[in-house]
Amino acid sequence: MVDFDALEAAGIENACERAGLLNYLDGLGFTAAEMVEADRRGRLFGLAGDVLQWSGPPRYSIRTAAENLGVPVEALVRAWALLGLHTGGPDEISLSQADVDALTTWIEMKKWLGDTAAFGFLRVLGSVMARLAEAESAFTRAQLPDIQIHHTRDELATAKAYRAAAAFVPRIGSLIDVVHRHHIISARTHFERVIRDSSASVVCGVGFADLSGFTALTQKLSATELSALLNEFSATVSDVLHADGGRVVKFIGDEVMWVSATPAALAEAAIDLVNHPKAREVGLRVRAGLGYGEALAINGDYFGVMVNLAARLVGAARPGQVLVAQAVRDELPDWVATACDPLSLKGFDFPVTAYELDPGNC
Repeated sequence: MVDFDALEAAGIENACERAGLLNYLDGLGFTAAEMVEADRRGRLFGLAGDVLQWSGPPRYSIRTAAENLGVPVEALVRAWALLGLHTGGPDEISLSQADVDALTTWIEMKKWLGDTAAFGFLRVLGSVMARLAEAESAFTRAQLPDIQIHHTRDELATAKAYRAAAAFVPRIGSLIDVVHRHHIISARTHFERVIRDSSASVVCGVGFADLSGFTALTQKLSATELSALLNEFSATVSDVLHADGGRVVKFIGDEVMWVSATPAALAEAAIDLVNHPKAREVGLRVRAGLGYGEALAINGDYFGVMVNLAARLVGAARPGQVLVAQAVRDELPDWVATACDPLSLKGFDFPVTAYELDPGNC
């Protein structure tokens, strides 16, 4: 039996008027203290879902966690920050037992890979998880508006909807684990084809493709239409690149960067993107720039002169055009290609020779 007077005396405003919500939370096993604390934070309506998303009740400060893990406080502060996560001061109780247990993986990685690689891993993990969380939040808000209190104006309705959505978090964790394992195998296969020594250097093809006229489109389309367009583009790109053996490195707005183990696979993917019927159906005009050669593969990204050149070539390409660097042309002597006038590209001191690939090569 909920004692509404006691809850109101403890700090929950208008407890009797919020009886439906309080009875619901009581039925889920929440204590009066937990409800009072949630209401103090303005999250009483979110309490039922919040507990399914957090990693557990806070038990450690950064300082006590560092002592438990046997690492300097400064190292743990840096590790947590690289994950994109925030805590208060070093003595604020903010980490759960699950947090500390998970960080033991980082400790073991430091011993195995060294500090630089282990910290780099945390940076990549934090970036990927932050992007995933933002994507989850965006499509959940769009598809399940009842999780937003300003939409329902009803705390009980929002509490129930939010808890139902939050129940997927543990299941998504299982999905992430499975997908990660498959990508590990895929990445291993890719690197076996492009590594030449034990360094971070690889020899591969790098491609960039984007939607020409995208800025103009953003001014004409509604937010819903623009979202649908970008989703269609990213789905098409992923389908094409995977079919041609490429690996998506990243999407940057309307631009995609990918790598391929061979120049032929790189060029085939670019032409397939430019000519893809689904892209034409929705009125998309794609252009691409390609480079081939040595690059540094670090923290899930690629760096080097060849990468910069491919990025500049896509900016110089016309809608429907695939521009390739001299190195790509040299590796594909039997492909039909037309030399372009020398290009003045940002970051390159001398005019660059590029070639337009004939779309009939594939």
